[in-house]
Amino acid sequence: MIRNQSIYIGPTYKGLIQHQVFHNGIPESVYRLLQEVGPVQRLLIPVHLLPTIRKKIQMAGTQEYNAYQTLQAGKAQINDEGVKHVMSSSFYETPVPSRQLNSAGKVVNPADSYDPDGAQRVRVTGAAAQSVTLQNNATAAGNGTPFAPEDGNYTLTFEIVGTSTSRTVLFELAGPSGQYMPVTAFSVTDPTKYGPQSSGGSNITPESWQVEVPAGYSFRTRISAVAGGNVTVKGKAVT
Repeated sequence: MIRNQSIYIGPTYKGLIQHQVFHNGIPESVYRLLQEVGPVQRLLIPVHLLPTIRKKIQMAGTQEYNAYQTLQAGKAQINDEGVKHVMSSSFYETPVPSRQLNSAGKVVNPADSYDPDGAQRVRVTGAAAQSVTLQNNATAAGNGTPFAPEDGNYTLTFEIVGTSTSRTVLFELAGPSGQYMPVTAFSVTDPTKYGPQSSGGSNITPESWQVEVPAGYSFRTRISAVAGGNVTVKGKAVT
């Protein structure tokens, strides 16, 4: 059984709706699909794997890409991957380095074990999310405040809101040279949407994006155009 929060990121298939989220388990009908259809296994994933699997969906030749295309074309067959065990696909093939969920839903190190006296040798908990402000009520074009991690690689999830009637926000990454270049960010809500910029996001309909920022690099959301109000870009970064 899938524990905690999971999300289906494939095309709608036999009652399983794209972007459908499950909490603390899955319905019996979905469980049967997992046993029978390999592509569904690869696209029903724990939420913490979403950034990694979403990228694989965009990469031609990966099993996740093939699974998405197969379901989208309506060509999935029962046991088309020789499925024998539920969650034998993306769940186990895409581990989160040094952080795994145990059967109780707690974050632990895969190497955790116990001494003869019963004491746990290692206990690893998830790092606290770091608040990041990239733009704050900006009403004119500008670079904003960059995010520059120094102590490790970070995944930055950020939201674009504001009262502006039109805006263009560019996603840019700078390496040791300090020169900013376009970088691809991925939509949090739509795994097929990605790119180096956005012209959306408002107080009524916010846009959420995600990008990887390596240690020693700097990421910014540069506003190249804005009209009719302000733009705010804030998010959370985790190692």
